[in-house]
Amino acid sequence: MTETPDEAARPENWAGRTANHLSTLLNFIIGIMMGVMCAVTAWQIFARYVLNDASSWSEEVARIMMTWMVMIGCATVINTGGHVTVTACIDRMGPRLRSVSLWIRDIAMFLTLFAILWAGLQFASLNAVQLSAALSIPLSWIYAALWIGAVLMLVMLVLVHLRKRTSDWTAEADGFE
Repeated sequence: MTETPDEAARPENWAGRTANHLSTLLNFIIGIMMGVMCAVTAWQIFARYVLNDASSWSEEVARIMMTWMVMIGCATVINTGGHVTVTACIDRMGPRLRSVSLWIRDIAMFLTLFAILWAGLQFASLNAVQLSAALSIPLSWIYAALWIGAVLMLVMLVLVHLRKRTSDWTAEADGFE
């Protein structure tokens, strides 16, 4: 019995469905942020060159949106396995060594994300009383992108491991396999 394209594309378990739903939600949020960033940047250009009066807040909003989009976007890219990978060495390894190397990669990724999470929490709490220059919002809201992004990436990494049940969750992403 052959699978239809819809069946082949459907996630095989709860982890895959959860990862896909989370990615859809995050992509929606990123889309809104991208719209805000584009509108604010367009306003900045208009105000500076047409009105000869650059607004002080628009550059800060665009910078904040970009920071949040990058951190949230990294989590969605984990779901698709689309982060940049160089597989020149991995492709030449035997199955056992390849599996061990990929697990070491993922453990290093977990440790790095936990370090970003911890440092992001520390940085956000350290700057909780300081306000941004143009918007006068606590810098902890801006720096929260670090730890929230790290949490989202950790969750997505766990979900893709539970979905794939293999060490190489990036194999299909580049389309060269």
